[in-house]
Amino acid sequence: MDEAEYLCNRVAIMEEGRIVALESPDQLIDNLVATGFEREKQVKKANLEDVFIHLTGHSLRD
Repeated sequence: MDEAEYLCNRVAIMEEGRIVALESPDQLIDNLVATGFEREKQVKKANLEDVFIHLTGHSLRD
């Protein structure tokens, strides 16, 4: 996800073979932050991995 965030103009988040989001990395992150996303006990900016987990309910390793 780090590579996609820095190298891609658009990113598709897929779950079970269907696209659940297709935007620029910045727009995906902005959309997540707009939902009130906050990480507990961590000081960290939202990233594409956070977007993926929020949209699919799964970690990248699931």
